[in-house]
Amino acid sequence: MSMNHGGTRVRRSVAMLCAVLWALATMWMAGGVAHADGTSTKDSTHSSASEGGSSTPKPAKHDKPTADPTAAGEGAATGESNTQKSNTEKSNTEKSDTEKSGTENSDTGKATATDPPTTRGTHKHGTSRPAGKPKTAAATTDTTSSPKSDTKPDTKADATPAATTPADGDAAPRTTKAKTVTVSAAAATLAAAPTAAKVATASVTPSATASVPNPIKQIAQFARQMTGLANDLALIAVSLVNNLAAAAASTIGPKPFFGLPYNIAKTVAGTTAIAAKLLDGTPLDAVSEGPYKVNYGVPDLLAWLNPVKSPAGANLPFTGMSADHPLPIILLNGTSATQGVNWSVGAPALANAGYTVYTFNYGNTTTNPYFPVQATTDIRKSAQELSDEVDRVLNETGADKVILIGHSQGGGIMPSYYINNLHGDEKVSQFIGIAPSNHGTNVDGLVDLKNIPILGPALAPLIYRIVDLFGAAWTQQVVGSPLQQETYGAGDTRPGVLYTTIASKFDWVVTPYTQQALAAGPNVTNIVLQDLYPNYNAGHLGIVFSAPTWTAVLGALAANPAANVAPTTALAA
Repeated sequence: MSMNHGGTRVRRSVAMLCAVLWALATMWMAGGVAHADGTSTKDSTHSSASEGGSSTPKPAKHDKPTADPTAAGEGAATGESNTQKSNTEKSNTEKSDTEKSGTENSDTGKATATDPPTTRGTHKHGTSRPAGKPKTAAATTDTTSSPKSDTKPDTKADATPAATTPADGDAAPRTTKAKTVTVSAAAATLAAAPTAAKVATASVTPSATASVPNPIKQIAQFARQMTGLANDLALIAVSLVNNLAAAAASTIGPKPFFGLPYNIAKTVAGTTAIAAKLLDGTPLDAVSEGPYKVNYGVPDLLAWLNPVKSPAGANLPFTGMSADHPLPIILLNGTSATQGVNWSVGAPALANAGYTVYTFNYGNTTTNPYFPVQATTDIRKSAQELSDEVDRVLNETGADKVILIGHSQGGGIMPSYYINNLHGDEKVSQFIGIAPSNHGTNVDGLVDLKNIPILGPALAPLIYRIVDLFGAAWTQQVVGSPLQQETYGAGDTRPGVLYTTIASKFDWVVTPYTQQALAAGPNVTNIVLQDLYPNYNAGHLGIVFSAPTWTAVLGALAANPAANVAPTTALAA
């Protein structure tokens, strides 16, 4: 009995000792977990100085694995969601901790062209251009960007800004971030002529890991897209009334019937012009000084009646390049648009700023040059037409390179195909895309209907064939099309070319709007106009006629050293 009792006391003592050790171990582990949580939630990103938008990421642990990127909400690009699925490759003995890429704080200056052109001899013929002293301000680039990037260098860019409110923090389809441009308060108000833009870069917050779709954010973004659609439809209606009223006033004149019909037409034209400006975010006092009239915010829809007619300020008889701006600009219209309509605002604005401007129609599915629907044929064919036009302009002007500015298809995949696949990077100094169709569109989610069981796979091919009857360019711009990989498979951009994208969150054609951004790089600037103008509300069509867009364009041009001759100061004797 005594031995058994002694053994029992020993066993109890050992058990108590083990319990104490276990409690101490548990308290130590709890302290360690609390420390890890504090690290991951407060200081999970470690900044390091970098150049060119790349750095070595520093991993930080999370307490839970991130969600599958295929479930990402708005901005998730088809076919690219596997860039963050590295969690499944970890050992079963490890906890499911994701790696979060480090934050980069890069201070880069103005992007400069690697091969500044030299002006060759000019070919003088025809009448001279109207003289107009352009007013342009040299842009200064004060970079404060701190773009984040994930560990995959070639992923596409997200255009969601750092200053976005939580309601606007949309999930992006790509995680590599490019810098964003902001303008000074004076330029943002556009109180004076919008030919002066003081450009500075700002940070863009990346989405280092995929996030679970947020229904509230998705609904909010869809509402913005529908607002952009409504704005564009209303813009077309009031602009058409404006065009007709202005034409009537010009035809009638002020004399018949004591000027009553003339004054009525003028009043209607003025009222509808104000309405158009409000619809596409143009300040009512926006003006462009120079020899050409610029009706900011109001497109010339009657130009559709004569597709071969050039817009004001474009395709003038060549008499020599401007001494201040030695590179010619070629404007590229969007799908189904014509040069006269698409650039009725942009061409005269650029000409007033002193630039040599060219426009042309491309992508005609017929042999009739007066066909009112352009830019709808196979994009590869259209890119070859662009190649021919670039060679023609370079031959006429004697310039070494050109500047491309385009809208929608003309600001996205078509010129990108030319630059990336047809050696266009050797002849292009700068490429500015307005609402560009860079990485395809889900057409406000309609493309996702093909995923509906049974019905979707059966109807999608039929719908695509019907759409292709109106031109291959329509379906080639859908997200996931084979042409997307063909164009961007080796990277979005090419060295030696300066890139700028200008997007609106209210875009209802190239959706989600984050598809429009290009992958990060020292030669890439992605602009979201709502970051500069919080109340900006233009959609896919209105953006190309609004004054804020052309302020951003002129600012990007001013930041290109190859497009501007720096003023020289005479040395004192």
